[in-house]
Parts: sequence; C-alpha cells; structure tokens
Amino acid sequence: MRSKKGVLAAVLTVIAAALAAGCSSSGEAVGWAPSAGSGGAATGGAAGSNSATGGSATSAGSGGMPLAGGTAGASGNSTGGSTGAAGAGGSGPTSRPKIRTVGYLPNYRGALSTWATTLDFSLVSYVNVCFGTIGAAGDISYVDATLPTFVSAAHAAGAKVCLALGGATTNQDLGPIASQISSANRASFVQKITSYATSMNLDCIDIDFEGSGVNADYEGFVTALSASLKAQGKQTTGAVASWFGDQITANALSAFDFVNVMAYDLHNPGGSATPVQSSSLADAKVEVDYWVNRGLSKAKTVFGVPFYGYSWKPGDAMGTAVIYSDLLKTYGAAVANDEIMQNGVTVFLNSKATIQAKAQLAEQYGGIMSWDLGQDATGNDSLLRAIHDAL
Repeated sequence: MRSKKGVLAAVLTVIAAALAAGCSSSGEAVGWAPSAGSGGAATGGAAGSNSATGGSATSAGSGGMPLAGGTAGASGNSTGGSTGAAGAGGSGPTSRPKIRTVGYLPNYRGALSTWATTLDFSLVSYVNVCFGTIGAAGDISYVDATLPTFVSAAHAAGAKVCLALGGATTNQDLGPIASQISSANRASFVQKITSYATSMNLDCIDIDFEGSGVNADYEGFVTALSASLKAQGKQTTGAVASWFGDQITANALSAFDFVNVMAYDLHNPGGSATPVQSSSLADAKVEVDYWVNRGLSKAKTVFGVPFYGYSWKPGDAMGTAVIYSDLLKTYGAAVANDEIMQNGVTVFLNSKATIQAKAQLAEQYGGIMSWDLGQDATGNDSLLRAIHDAL
C-alpha cells in the first residue's frame, strides 16, 4: 500500500488559518462513485458502477495524491502568515475548490491516518470513504480505525467527509442490507446509521446501491435516512447510473442533497474484447443529462469522471482496468492522449485535457466527482490538481 511519508502537521494550521481569513467556501453554493466492477475486480463489471476499478492488490496503492505543500509562516498576521515552501509532491496549498469537488477513497488504498497527512484537502470539498460495513443486525462500522483522525484533518482544512454504503456488489446481493431497509427494520437501521454518523463526526452518508440493489425498499429507506440526517445537520447523497436509473423513483431522487453520476464505464469495457472509449466527453454528458431530464436540478447533479483507463493486449477477452498513475509510469507523455497504441497494446483513458474539459463543463452542473483518489498521480501530474487548475 502507500509508502509516502506524511508532511508536517503544521500544514493543517496553514489551511485552517487561510479559511479563517476568508478563503472561498467548499462550493456548496454552486452545487455536485464511481467505476466498473466491485470489491477490487481489476477487470471491472457492470457499466458505471462503484468499485475497485483500476488495479489489482499489488498495484492499488501505487497512486497517490498531491501532498499538502508548505509550512506555516514564522510571523502570523491577519492572513495567517506566509505559507512557506511547497511540500514534496505538491505545489503548496491552494484555495478551496470553486465547485463542489467529490472524491471517493476506498479502504484498500492505504490507511486513513496516512491520507490525513498526505491528501491535499484544499483540492476537495468532500471525501467519500468507502465502503462502510453493515452487520447482520444493522450495526455500522468502518474497517479503518483511524477514520476519526482523517475526519479531524479534513475538517481542519475545510473539507467534508462522507461514509459511502453499498458498492457495486449490491447489484448481485444486498446482503444484510436487504433486511435492514425493509419496512420492519428500517427505522432502527436509519437510527443506527445516524448515530454512527454523529459519533464519527461525519458530514454525510452516501448511498451507493446499484442495479438490483435498488429494490422496492430503496425509496422508503433513502427518504427516511435523509430526514433523520437532516435533523442532525447532515446530508444524504447517492451514487447513480442510467443503467439502473428507471429503478430510482422521483421521490428517492428528491431525498438526496446531491447525486454523484457515474459517467464512465459507459460501454462496459471490462466485459468487451473490442477496445472502446468508455467515457468520452460527449457520452459522459449524455449520461449526466439523463438525470437532469429526469427532473433532477443541475445544482444537484454531479459530473463523475474516471481516474483510470482500460488496456487491451492482442487476444484479450476483455479490457483490463489500469489506474492513472500506473498509465503515467508506463506510457509517460502518451497519456496526454485519450487513446494510446503502443507495442500492440491499445489503451483508452481520460487524458488531463479531457478531465479539465469535463471540469469546465461540470461548472454548469452541481460539481465534479472522481473515482478514485487513490488512482491519481502526484504533484503536477495529478488529475485532481488539474481539475482545480482548470477552474
């Protein structure tokens, strides 16, 4: 997993001071998971689903985020002093995101305590840690005990933290969730989720039920959860895709504070022997507009982008997901293109330019979302930083 060393804890002081001095908000006034497969399947799965897309267990931790740069100025003043030199791997703290910027962070990308010191929180509005564990009795937990450390670091920097529940595996089997969201157990389950969110100081809960996981109990569950969380000053969000869109009712959609549209894996490249671009700008816009045409306001519709691509070797029965940072290591400057053909291998991805074009388009909607932060490159090669710079 990740081996980057943390930067000085003083960087959190810098960011907090900057926020106190009047840095821009997290983008809520403007409004905004992610990809193919489930639970670490490197070859993806159902189109547009949230999973471990982008790497096997051996490569999953080879990505990484731009480090939070700089140390606090020696002399404090009304603006918090100078920011000092940029930290390794980054170009120093930046202003808060200009639009809602959401990034998913799966638990297999490394310890949250490490991310707490290496993630540049100035580049995100929300981090959706995923996925929460739901026990047979509906009890909620998270596999990483350092979640409170991560939440504290995010809040100090002005970012919010959500816990995502579900994932692409819900398309095959909801597991214990099925009985918990039923009318018989729903009230108790909602209370347990709300209590967990409160105890962990989370800002929201993200519901990522997909495919057959969006059943007859979905509407009742999300509306009840939304009401319960709102009473505690917290939000409810959802991850959605058009391939199961007709199963999500208008009432369920209206219960979410915003939805993260999985506008990638649109042609199921993880199940095709024919190389195909799975998330072109044009196709992604069609996917996002599906939800606007369903009546969802643009301010609540968040434009999802992939931090990974797909690779095909001659004779491959299907595309293999490859995380962006690994594509950069293998193909270097070639990743400036959305299609790479080299040594008989075909790769389709979203280049930095395409990601930036999508970010600019996302300004017309409720923001931008990425799957996932652990697939990104570091420093100036970071796609997350490219999103910020494009705006």
